[in-house]
Amino acid sequence: MNEAAARELIGDHFSWGGRDEARASRIYADDAVLEFPQGGERIRGKANIQAMRTAYPASLDFENRQTIGGGDVWVNQYTIRYDGRPSHVVGIMEFRDGLVVRETIYFSDSWEPPEWRAEWVEPIAPPAS
Repeated sequence: MNEAAARELIGDHFSWGGRDEARASRIYADDAVLEFPQGGERIRGKANIQAMRTAYPASLDFENRQTIGGGDVWVNQYTIRYDGRPSHVVGIMEFRDGLVVRETIYFSDSWEPPEWRAEWVEPIAPPAS
């Protein structure tokens, strides 16, 4: 998959996620698989992915911070806000014939940095609201 096409699809996916799941789901092949390793969950099929996201019981807002990759593998670093509460995410998208056939998403909540390592750390600005 060429870089421009991949970036356009990924950008559209994040622009519409949490707002219009039918449009956000255009990125997926009909037989796509979505995995959440931390919860031990796998969702099979574009229809099920879209249905799950449509039924989500919180408002969602996505901020894609970085997309890197090439060919058929792209990695996105982003923030999802669930009813305003941020979670930091890394998602790996695997493409075939111009559509995502597998996406694996890893989540992490924010934490307060411990004082013991303050002398070696510089703060990172939080994602824009």
